[in-house]
Amino acid sequence: MPDRERTDVDPAVFDFESFTAEARHAFKPHFADVVQRAGRRRGAARAAGAAIVAVGVAAGGGTTLALSGAGGPGPTPSASPWATHPPVSGSSRTPAPQPSYTEVAPGSYDVTEPDVPLTGLWTELQAGDLDHLYLEYQDCEGDNCTRMIAASADRGRTWRKLRMPAGLATDPKSRSMVAVHGKALVARDARDRQSRYSPATYWTSTDGGVTWRQPKVRDVDALPVGWPLLEEWDALAAFDPATGNIARITSELDDMRPNPDGTFTGTRKGPDAAPPLRVPTSAGIWRTAIERTPIPSPRPTGFQPDSWVVVMVSRDGGRTWEKHRIPEVLYKREGGGISPGGMHLTTADGETLYAIEERGDSVQLHVSTDGAATWRTGALVDLDGPLLSLLPTADGAVIIESATDTFRSTDQAQTFTRVGPSLGARAYPVPGGGYAIPTNNNEVSLWLSPDGANWTYVPRPDVP
Repeated sequence: MPDRERTDVDPAVFDFESFTAEARHAFKPHFADVVQRAGRRRGAARAAGAAIVAVGVAAGGGTTLALSGAGGPGPTPSASPWATHPPVSGSSRTPAPQPSYTEVAPGSYDVTEPDVPLTGLWTELQAGDLDHLYLEYQDCEGDNCTRMIAASADRGRTWRKLRMPAGLATDPKSRSMVAVHGKALVARDARDRQSRYSPATYWTSTDGGVTWRQPKVRDVDALPVGWPLLEEWDALAAFDPATGNIARITSELDDMRPNPDGTFTGTRKGPDAAPPLRVPTSAGIWRTAIERTPIPSPRPTGFQPDSWVVVMVSRDGGRTWEKHRIPEVLYKREGGGISPGGMHLTTADGETLYAIEERGDSVQLHVSTDGAATWRTGALVDLDGPLLSLLPTADGAVIIESATDTFRSTDQAQTFTRVGPSLGARAYPVPGGGYAIPTNNNEVSLWLSPDGANWTYVPRPDVP
């Protein structure tokens, strides 16, 4: 989707509500683009279903939605004020509508206009905290490209451009920076398929990208509690924001070896687990994993093992784990498949968890208030398209981003109020407190909030 620089609009009086009408009007598929980019579909297969939705008018003109037929609608939420603000930097780049989507297969969506890489790189504006922001990009002269970072220490008011380490092995299309935390940055060498099970090579900076070094990586039995997590293949790792050094739990690393034909040989040691959820470090380490019925030896004729999904949490750096089985309705798909990623499982405090059951163009919220031991149903929200984000906040609110709208609950997902147009996708808690929602179009910009209620638009810097 083309980058929109709305220079004809005064940022101080910009009408954010008009985004929704424009986005809905733009919901017209360009099928040639869809076919070309079917490999980058957004969204997951959704199970068919139906329910009755009670709709009413909320205070302030929003729409409140609550599940009917499962205990009746929840109480009317007493929402604290929701507000969106124009950029504080004086930039002429102001928010543009989020992209429209088309359903390319039952329950699977793709944007109707092609994504465009920034300086040839698929990248994202990242928040190390509410003040420290980073954008990885490329500065190219012909085929000769230098990997760079635009860094801000004042919430995007001013930027400086810094070189990434000269020895960093990069992928021409993908960003190398895998974690940011305040002034600490972590980049990882690009790896091909043959080396995916080899130890990763890291570069870290503790001064906002000014200087870089290859950190010490030590093997441990448990990660230091409170260190930010890194995503590795079938492993747990974390880094120290003060020193940039890295710790890894090696007891569950797979003993996998590449073969010349591109296959792998080895033994799986750890659980069949997904990478850790992106939650506040104070909430613990949360992962989902697939478990299966053991296969007897010899295997009986016609034996079909069963499989299910569990959620695992460690509050001591991965030394010990508490495990709970997830209700099947959250991950079982039509035809018997399993899709744990479609649950959008998340938590703000490590005790109250939220998960999504996909029902066509709607989502059914499920809530646990005892660390995933028991679950109850919450609201059914009609999204009229894909779910882009599920974000719980420290004050108990829950925010849903759809392709066109933002919905918010202040009663543990019993009811949701439409509070405005969609801000973006892939929302996450910011280190040190606060929240970020990256825009989901070619702006490569960001919305920031200290409390989950007041959001300020941060436009990306001009690069290169």
